[in-house]
Amino acid sequence: MPDIILKYVFTVLLILLLGGCASQVPLNIREAPAEGASLAEVRTDAASHQGRSLRWGGTIIETRNRQDATWLTVLGRPLYKNGEPKFSDDSAGRFIAIVPGFLDPQVYAPERRVTITGTLVRTESGKVGEHPYTYPVVQADAWHLWPMEVDRSYGYDPWYDPWYDPWYYRPWGYRRFPYGYPYW
Repeated sequence: MPDIILKYVFTVLLILLLGGCASQVPLNIREAPAEGASLAEVRTDAASHQGRSLRWGGTIIETRNRQDATWLTVLGRPLYKNGEPKFSDDSAGRFIAIVPGFLDPQVYAPERRVTITGTLVRTESGKVGEHPYTYPVVQADAWHLWPMEVDRSYGYDPWYDPWYDPWYYRPWGYRRFPYGYPYW
């Protein structure tokens, strides 16, 4: 009898452990569609790519809420294999993603990274400053807002202690190395 209970306890623990390892990123964001075209290809010939499934990502430029949808203007960036936009200066251009429902502009704020999957529905004319620009418009099926990166440009790291010396207090003496601290 106790062996059976022990087996059930281990089974439940294993399920909980494996469930905790599951990715929070939706599957259709992690895997690129087979027929997907890049943003650069669509910008050169949008008519031949209409209705195709796409996976694009980048940094949000603007969030506009409409009556029944939210329009995200995104600066396209290259993606890693898992769909996360890279931090780079490379960009194939801008696109508009139509997301059904309401997205809070304070959460989906400029400079946040997002990945969109959906279908190309049309192109829309607009301007970037005074320059005329043609935006590919994607009807979003799934989207994922990536976590914000911690800005370490000012040297802030909550786990960093500049006075920590791992060799200072040891039972065999104050310094392990005879000629001072090895800086490698």
